[in-house]
Amino acid sequence: MVVRKRGFRVFALLCALCASLLFLYSNVPSAITEETVTSVITVTEVTTSMGENTVSYPQLEGMPDVQMQQVINDAIVEKAKIAQRIVTLSTLQSGGTGLTVGYEAYLGSTIFSTVISAQGILENGRAGQSYTALAFDLATGRALTLSDLFIDVEAAVAYMETVLTDTYLDELSSYLENAELTPLPQDSFMLDADGITFYYPAKQFSLLSGYCGAAQFNYDELSDYLLTDADALPARLGVLPVTLSDAEIRTKIEQTVTAGELPHVKAKLGDSMTGLVQQYRLLRQPDQYPGGRYFQMEAPAFRQVLVLTDALTSGWENSVVNGLMSFREDLYGIRTGVTQRDRWLQVLGDPESTVAFGEDLAYDYGLPIGTADYYTIGNRQLLLYADENDVLYAVRLTE
Repeated sequence: MVVRKRGFRVFALLCALCASLLFLYSNVPSAITEETVTSVITVTEVTTSMGENTVSYPQLEGMPDVQMQQVINDAIVEKAKIAQRIVTLSTLQSGGTGLTVGYEAYLGSTIFSTVISAQGILENGRAGQSYTALAFDLATGRALTLSDLFIDVEAAVAYMETVLTDTYLDELSSYLENAELTPLPQDSFMLDADGITFYYPAKQFSLLSGYCGAAQFNYDELSDYLLTDADALPARLGVLPVTLSDAEIRTKIEQTVTAGELPHVKAKLGDSMTGLVQQYRLLRQPDQYPGGRYFQMEAPAFRQVLVLTDALTSGWENSVVNGLMSFREDLYGIRTGVTQRDRWLQVLGDPESTVAFGEDLAYDYGLPIGTADYYTIGNRQLLLYADENDVLYAVRLTE
């Protein structure tokens, strides 16, 4: 009996200890994983409206660490000046300039990132537009910096500034008062599945539409500068370069072309031009090329990307996208500015046709002198254009 009593006491003690440990560990925040982000954590929209004026902003819900979640949510409200925006709503006069605050958000790969846009009467009482871009590591609650992404931030920034100076200035209107693309606003960026977007203050870079300027880079454009550690942000985002066989590259290209898409381009064949313009805004009025028109969108993801439509001159409101052309494309390892022509011939085989673009023909299409290789995949046509040095200059997809 004594032994049994002692055994019972030991058993009871062990049960009490186990209960204590369970209580202890139930109050310790669980590690944030990709599964946690996709299945537990959510982005909730908070909206305040007065008449036609609206303030909407994101808030996180479901994080295991409630205190960390509150810190992030409070930072969103503070940095985006949400309280001031809501006060402004109550002061607006009917029929005058209003206020619209909206956002884009990315949640995945153990990070949360958002950009909040305020357009209308701002905190200074004047009409304008401003962005607030934020990015957080959900494992620590810490605001992310460029050092979380790049091996050498200074070198990466210098490269991006050079690219913008060499290419983006050509797309911008000469009528812009503020078009200083450098220095890059290193503390104002958003991350998503495709890349990183930097948002400028209005006094440095603003567009004819009244929106502040922005510059976007796909991760594959920055592959030489990304951290490669297994636990670093690029690996967690799943954006480090992956070596594919020629057969795998060809298959992926065929699948993408068949779907009427190009990687990272936020438009696809058949999309309504009215919808695209409403969402992404025209950078300038569309221009003609032989057989069609091309549109340049203002949104940063469309830097060096053209949207192609029919050649009708009576308006584009009923037009649809029948082509996409990108001058900064990565077709699963076949990259503009990098890949030699003989490499894509090796992967895709001989083209259905090849056309040499001399000076006159190249001028008509806004291209340098070069060579166009045409591939038919399903009911789509893929054009890979090489410059005089036989380096990929542009990728075009058409019906």
